[in-house]
Formats: sequence, structure tokens, C-alpha cells
Amino acid sequence: MVHSTSFTSQSIMLDSFGTQPLGPALRYSLGVSLSGTLMGITIAFSASANDDIKRQDYYLHPPNGFTLGLFSSLAALSAGIFGLVLGRPVNIIGKKNSLASSAIMYFIGYLLIAYSKNYALLYAGRVVTGAGLALTCLTLSPYISEIAPTRHRGKFSSVMQIQVQLGILLINALGISPLRFRYNAVFSAALAVVNLCFILISPETPRWLVSKRKVQDARRALDSLMEEDYSLVNDEMQVLQRSMVEPSLNTLEGGIRFFSKQNLKPLLLMCCIMMFQQLSAINVIMAHSNDIFIQIGLKDVRYWSAAASLGFLVFTFGSASLTDKTGRKKLLVMFGVMLSVSLLMLSLSNFIQQHSELTKGLKLVALCIYIVSFSLAWGNVPWVLCGEIFGVEQQSRDIAIVAAVNWAFNSATVFSYTFLEVKYWFLIYSICMVLGSGFVFGTLPETNGLNLFEITQLFVNSPRGYSAVSVSEQPNPDNRAK
Repeated sequence: MVHSTSFTSQSIMLDSFGTQPLGPALRYSLGVSLSGTLMGITIAFSASANDDIKRQDYYLHPPNGFTLGLFSSLAALSAGIFGLVLGRPVNIIGKKNSLASSAIMYFIGYLLIAYSKNYALLYAGRVVTGAGLALTCLTLSPYISEIAPTRHRGKFSSVMQIQVQLGILLINALGISPLRFRYNAVFSAALAVVNLCFILISPETPRWLVSKRKVQDARRALDSLMEEDYSLVNDEMQVLQRSMVEPSLNTLEGGIRFFSKQNLKPLLLMCCIMMFQQLSAINVIMAHSNDIFIQIGLKDVRYWSAAASLGFLVFTFGSASLTDKTGRKKLLVMFGVMLSVSLLMLSLSNFIQQHSELTKGLKLVALCIYIVSFSLAWGNVPWVLCGEIFGVEQQSRDIAIVAAVNWAFNSATVFSYTFLEVKYWFLIYSICMVLGSGFVFGTLPETNGLNLFEITQLFVNSPRGYSAVSVSEQPNPDNRAK
């Protein structure tokens, strides 16, 4: 039998949230996505903080290369470790409570950094903010995906990456000011409090509530998302309840086993995509942006870092539209090749005599290509996929594994930058992006335009490989009863 994506009028998954009003979901998405702003601040915090520490902070003795490398990579390393152990707790307490916990972690971590009088407290602050990073990665993208209308899910999910880039721009802009990193940490702690307030007035996702059999709570959440349009609420409740209890929709009675192909396919796919995202060298460029601009031969490097952050932010807005129009797979392949070209240009420019006008121009052009390419695809699309590709039962656990892989390679690439020659370093990661583009082209199914149930069905065993299974072809439970 040929499987298709067509749905009959009696199908139980017409277009999940397809007629949902945009206003409430957009408001809640923007409010909770301040967690993404804090994530961006945490990623780029070390770029300006390292300069302050180098200038011999009042409380801290002069650092060495290892000290600065550890400070830069510790948040990512912490996020990877916490990501592995927090998947199950997230599934138990829900996405809203997990996001609230991430705001609390950011608040505590940045207070430790702000008032640190030795490296132990400074490192402790980075570890705690790393826990906030882990919780944000595990919950923010899935939360937005589960409350967003299907036809706008790519745009809504892009809010996370836009906020991440906004956070990076913000911390780099603060780095230009005469304020020291301790004041920036106080500002970040205050922003965490604002984030917590927005999270507390937002609903839990109806999908998670129904999975925990909290039907009345799910109905109230749908009321707030659909502006009390009771016909839409009732239709969506039927969809959610049937999708959670019918064996035909769950595919494997009693839940999806971890080592089943249906689970391992999307899990391994997302682990590899997240690995290649980090092998694009993005977090090295973020964490060591000042050093890179110094190598180019530029002055006032903090201004250049802030300008680069603004570029990332502007083009990430473009990604929000392209993700739904062009499709996830095409964007990753096309701009993965462009990332490889830009990294190759950076490598070649370091083989030529440094600080000549030719090499300076070549590096600036390469960085511009890099900023555009990463922002339009590899910065945003992997997190969009992460929020939509896993079924509800295994989502928290699998995203925990994916996030751990992401942060492990983040930490490794940032730390490796201090030990490899720049020209070879960029060449290695240029080759990695060629491999990443080929991997995506050969393995990733297109998810654009599909609702969350259809996407999970892409990974059901089929003689034709990755294909959506029509719900209209699923066994009718009423017929089975007969």
C-alpha cells in the first residue's frame, strides 16, 4: 500500500491548531522566549567578561589561557551534563515549570558571577547558568511548537533563535559600555526575574497536560490559546485525547521503546544535525569574537563584535519567514555549503601574509557570508526541528540527549580553539560543514507544512522509507470492536 499525506474530512488530525487565533500564542511565545535572550547572553557572556578579567579584576588574580578557556566553555559543558539528567524531570513537571526553573537558575548563576570574589564562585556561576541553558534547550522550542498554529510553526519556533541572537547582541552592546562584567551579570539576573514573571502567567501546553491526563487543565489552557472559542477547544480536545489513547496513533502500545527504530531514527538524526551545528564553529566565533577581529587587524573590536551580533539578529528574522516558505531541509543544505565556503575563505586568508589589505578584506567578506548563512539556516532550523520531530512520550528524554550532544560539541569546539592553529582550525570545520550538508541531504525528511502527528509518522517503518502515514488509513477502533 502506498502511504500518503492526504487526510479525509473525518480524519482526527485535520490541521492541529490550524484555525487557532494567532494573538494569544504569539503573546505567550514572546513572553517565555525571554529564556532565549538569557541563553544568548550566557553563550556570549565570556567574550566581554574575558577582557575585563584580563585587565586584572579587583578580586581575581591574573588569568592564564586555561583559566579563560575554562570560563568560556564551562557553561556549555555544564549544560551538556545537566541536559542528560534533566530529561525525565522535565517530562514529570511539565514545560512551563521547567522554563520557570531555568529562569531561577539564570538568576542564581548571574548573582554568583556578579558577587564572586574568587574563581571558584565565578566558575560556580557559570555551572548554574549552564543548568539554565540545559532547561531552556529542553523546553523552549517544544513549548512554542506545541502552542503554535501548524501553518506558522516555523515562524513561531524562530522566536527562540531571534531571542538568542538578541541576547548576544545585548551582551556585546553592554561590552562596549564602561560597565564591567559584574554589572552585566546583575542586569542578566534582573532580566531572569522578568522572564519568570512572563512564564508564570503563561499556560502549560495542552499536549503535555493531556499526556498526563489533566483534561480540565488542558481545556483551560486551550481556552486561553483559542480565546474561548469553544467549538475549536472541543475539536482540539478530541484530537489530543484520541491521539494519546489510541494504540493506532501511539504505534507501540505502552509507549515507544527507546531502541525501536521509530525512536532511534529521529534521535540519531537530530544528534547528528546538532553536532554539525556546533562544528560550524558558531560558538567559537561568539565566545572569541574580539580575538578574531584582533587577528583580522581591526581596532575597536567590541564595536565590531556588537555589529556582528546585530547582523546575526537581522538575518535570523529572515529565517523566520524562509523556514515555512522554503522548507527546513533546503535551507540546511544550501546554507551549509555557504558556511563551508566562508570557513574555507577564513582558513585560506590565514595562509596568506596576515594583516595585509587583501587578507583583511577576504576575512571580512568571509565573516559576512558566515553571518548570513548561519542566521538563515543553521542557527534556527535545528531548534525548529527539535521542537517538532519527537513524539510527546519520548520528547523530553530525546531532547535531553540531543541537547547534551549539542553542548558537548559546543564545549569541545570552544576549548579546541586555544590549541589549534587558526588556519588549520577553520579548514577542519569547513570540511565538517561539507559533510553536514551531505548528511542532511541524504537523511532528513522535509517537515514543512506537516502537523506534529504527521511528522512523527515520518519515522514509522515503511517499505518506502520516510513517508507520512495517512490517518485515514489507520484502523478504526470502532471497526476493531466489531
